[in-house]
Amino acid sequence: MKDYASDKDFVRRFRDGALDIARRKMDDVARHQAEIETVVPLGPRMATGGHFGGFFLWDTVFAVMWARHAPGDWPYLSALDNFYAVAEPDGFIAREFTPRGTPVWSSHHPVAFAPPLLSWAERVLADEGKSPAGRLASVYPKLRRHHAACRARFRRDDGLYFCDGLGCGMDDIPRAPRGMSDEEMARGGIPMTAECVHPEVRERIWGWLAGCAPHYSWNRQMAWIDASSQMAFDALQLAAIADALGLAADAAAWRAEHAELAAAINAACWDERTGFYYDAWEKGPILRKTAAAFWVLASRVATGEHAARVVAALKDPAQFNRPIPFPAVSADDPEDYQPETAYWRGVVWPPTDYIAFRGLLDCGESAFAEDAARRYYNGVAAIYEKTGTVWENSSPEQCEKQKTWAGEDFCGWGALAPVALPVEFGWI
Repeated sequence: MKDYASDKDFVRRFRDGALDIARRKMDDVARHQAEIETVVPLGPRMATGGHFGGFFLWDTVFAVMWARHAPGDWPYLSALDNFYAVAEPDGFIAREFTPRGTPVWSSHHPVAFAPPLLSWAERVLADEGKSPAGRLASVYPKLRRHHAACRARFRRDDGLYFCDGLGCGMDDIPRAPRGMSDEEMARGGIPMTAECVHPEVRERIWGWLAGCAPHYSWNRQMAWIDASSQMAFDALQLAAIADALGLAADAAAWRAEHAELAAAINAACWDERTGFYYDAWEKGPILRKTAAAFWVLASRVATGEHAARVVAALKDPAQFNRPIPFPAVSADDPEDYQPETAYWRGVVWPPTDYIAFRGLLDCGESAFAEDAARRYYNGVAAIYEKTGTVWENSSPEQCEKQKTWAGEDFCGWGALAPVALPVEFGWI
């Protein structure tokens, strides 16, 4: 594979091409936004997809991660403020909204859960001097309330968290135990029904969702490794913000929450024989090896020997270290690894790769993080050079043609490779 990352002229050209796409899509969003009446005042935002031109929480945060490096003015602070504007009375912020600011999903079902990443974005922007003085103090109460609302709604009796196949953001990754029937899958969960979709958009969504409703009724029956690790990650970000604000007692409480949650995850979700983290249910870990576990490094849930074994899985060509790393399902899964034809099953995605790179850096694996990021970048760059656009996801096996089930002109989080990685790994 050609090493595009070593060609600084190409790196700049790829960045600028991606930013042209992102700007064009953002302008389309702005024009549409000006033509409609919103439920609350909404400011400019990043173009992150969503049903009917709406906006997603975790997509937006990953878009912020590249926009902070981009030349020119990008509305990343306004994009974050929009979520605070649509928060529910208890502080909960749903994962997806229509352009009007209406939540697409009912907050009574975990389909409304989103990885709680707003505090990460706010901390990074503050650390880099890219947010105004006083902003952290202003947003901290909102971030704290959102975390508390997620804790109240989605925490299990064992202290871990549950989510939903759509709420986790990895739509078609298999989560239930192998061989489980639809009837068994739905038993004991919060049912996915038409009422889980807001009336404003129900008619347009429920038709396709009804047929797979049992899969989205598998939720509180298990502890979700990604949701649990993301809540631990959020506690770390909130602790850092509290430190910056001089709130020592708050910071200590957040770190205590993180330690308690990390201990619970390690007790329930770690499998010693395979050396990896999994979702867990009443019979123990569900041995489906996926990108859901990539969060254990960045969240500092995995430490010591556990972290080393997770890193070993990421380095293993038979598992996640494919020519273009890292697929969302391990390549040694004979049933679920579908690198060319699936959506999330065995496909490489910008947000999960980015959090894997960050986790590797955090645990001292800088050389491997740079190598993996470079190979991912080169794969995305090769497709860009052939097609002239940035795609939603990638094949882990080849970069000769774009795989099926991938959106084009995808410069929401798709711009992480052309914009963020060259800055963060020193290629530009």
